[in-house]
Amino acid sequence: MSPKAAKIALRTLDRDPSVPTEWVTALRPALVDRSGESPSFGGTDWMTLAAIERPGIRRLTERFENREQRHARLWILSLRSASIRHDRASPDESVYGGR
Repeated sequence: MSPKAAKIALRTLDRDPSVPTEWVTALRPALVDRSGESPSFGGTDWMTLAAIERPGIRRLTERFENREQRHARLWILSLRSASIRHDRASPDESVYGGR
């Protein structure tokens, strides 16, 4: 993950109630470390953050996303999906379907 993608992911992850706190606690140090060299957010970065928070505007913002922004957005969405699968899994079943 690029420093810019890590910075976008970190900003989103810190405010995402759908991701379990223990996951945030585990992922946050790596994202902070990776995002340290990232420049300040620009206009399209803010559009990506808005698209993560409001999926309805994603069609508009996707046209302006670069590879780093798309990577961050898709990473957060996959983390949210994994969280949903985790919540649905039975206590003795792995998120990935095994026992």
